[in-house]
Amino acid sequence: MSVAGAALPDGVELGRADPLGGSARSQVHRCQVLAGPDRWGSSVVVKRFLPQPEGRGAAMGWRREVAGLRHLRGSPRLLAVDEGTQTVVMEDLGDHPTLADALLGSDAEGAWRHTVAWAGALGGALAGGASLQAARRELGSALAAEDRRWQVDYPRRGLDRLAGTAGIRAGRTAAAQARDLVDELQHDTAKHVVGPGDACPDNALLTPAGVRLLDLEGTGVRHLAYEAAYAAEPFSTCWCVFTPPTGLTDATLAAFTAAAAGAVPGLAEDADWRRQVRGAVALWVLAGTLWLLDGAMADRSMAPEGRTGPAFRALLVARWGWVVRECAEDLPDVAAACEEALVWARRSWRSSDLGLPPYPAFGGG
Repeated sequence: MSVAGAALPDGVELGRADPLGGSARSQVHRCQVLAGPDRWGSSVVVKRFLPQPEGRGAAMGWRREVAGLRHLRGSPRLLAVDEGTQTVVMEDLGDHPTLADALLGSDAEGAWRHTVAWAGALGGALAGGASLQAARRELGSALAAEDRRWQVDYPRRGLDRLAGTAGIRAGRTAAAQARDLVDELQHDTAKHVVGPGDACPDNALLTPAGVRLLDLEGTGVRHLAYEAAYAAEPFSTCWCVFTPPTGLTDATLAAFTAAAAGAVPGLAEDADWRRQVRGAVALWVLAGTLWLLDGAMADRSMAPEGRTGPAFRALLVARWGWVVRECAEDLPDVAAACEEALVWARRSWRSSDLGLPPYPAFGGG
């Protein structure tokens, strides 16, 4: 049998296909199961990756998705893979709100509870041991090299953009300090795990059985601190970013750390752990500077159509400020570069409101 040209296991027949959205990278449908194993249920989700230009990272997103579905706890069950058409068939988790819905809603108690649960689910999703070794083989050397490139190149290029746009002077020394940190995390293999790499609130489904993680196109093998950064200074690569209430990130990082100890035992007692998490946040902030500075210069909002999101300028200012406050001792040159960026932004964007408001659920709506 086939759906949109994809080969399916013998005895499986799918019926009506309802679109669930997607992107320039993929098409996603919910399909009725007319015939198939009982474990497939009455419907499944079919995600087909679209051809991408050679050399683009998105061209390998489907391989990352398959690895994530195979190895990350809390993801939908992987039911079938057709490599020829780059199609995956997965468990249909049903229609439920996401963490983004909770954070942009009006229930403060529920939003707090769901956010802490998300952090625990993220930490618990990570895989080590045999799954880590299997994922290394499945992802292959090309994807490992791609991950290494973004870990090294994106922070450096973010600093280059700041030097060219804002005239910061600490860029070269900050880049060297960031590179040293990347090297440390790369060589600290005891804390390497399989992680989703893009654990944004709109990829976290709030089901009655707990938080489930979707859209695993960023799955890779990397240092645990890169994943923990999403809980320490949420959310590293997402549009749904506002100022969290006091105490929430302490609770989320604690929940993440406790759950991630299943993949990396003794994490809470590790003397380097908190410093490494702060450093990973700083690396994400420098990489985000590369991605966000054009939008900030144009004074745009990050929100997708129909959603509430922060202004690029306010988000960058908030994140540079986080690095200045939290990393001055660990990464003084990186913190100095972010301090220069703050001075420039407050002067250059003085006509804009640079305050990042609270999440709507916590009084920001």
